[in-house]
Amino acid sequence: MSRKKPENLDFESARDELQAIVEQLEQGDISLEESLKAFERGVALFRNCQKLLAEAEQKVSILSENSMDAEPEPFDPDHAD
Repeated sequence: MSRKKPENLDFESARDELQAIVEQLEQGDISLEESLKAFERGVALFRNCQKLLAEAEQKVSILSENSMDAEPEPFDPDHAD
């Protein structure tokens, strides 16, 4: 089964997979090697979720600062604070 790269997942998909990994690790029924792979995947998913949340927060901030007549502005995550 081919899994998407974390950066190619939407927030909900990444969050759901991360939750499944946490549950799997908490059960402790997998080998150390599998645990390390799952942990590594979990870290990548967590970072993607953080990035997506930061982008959403900035979009909300931009929209709430503009007047109701303003045109939407494109978001460039490379220039985010």
